[in-house]
Amino acid sequence: MKDLKCGLRECVHNRAYCCTAKQIKVNAKTDCVTYQPNEEKRRALFEAAEDFVPRDYSVDTFVKCDADCVFNKNKLCYANGITVMSDGKLNKDALCLTFIKD
Repeated sequence: MKDLKCGLRECVHNRAYCCTAKQIKVNAKTDCVTYQPNEEKRRALFEAAEDFVPRDYSVDTFVKCDADCVFNKNKLCYANGITVMSDGKLNKDALCLTFIKD
């Protein structure tokens, strides 16, 4: 999947809001369990504008999924693209927003 957008700026796999991980795993609660915070990014006082950090759509990320979702076929995600964001709660750091209950 080349269209994997990530709104979690502090994740080690995030580059200009694109996921650069080769593989991610979404659990049954729709959490992206591959999310890894980068402490250096968290401590940064500002974020570079997207003009200075080009998007990286070249990574073809393999998405394993355990959620009861219409895009889940045999534990693999078949959506054209997904978006991962925080839901604003402390216990949900990385949540797949593309989830549609099957």
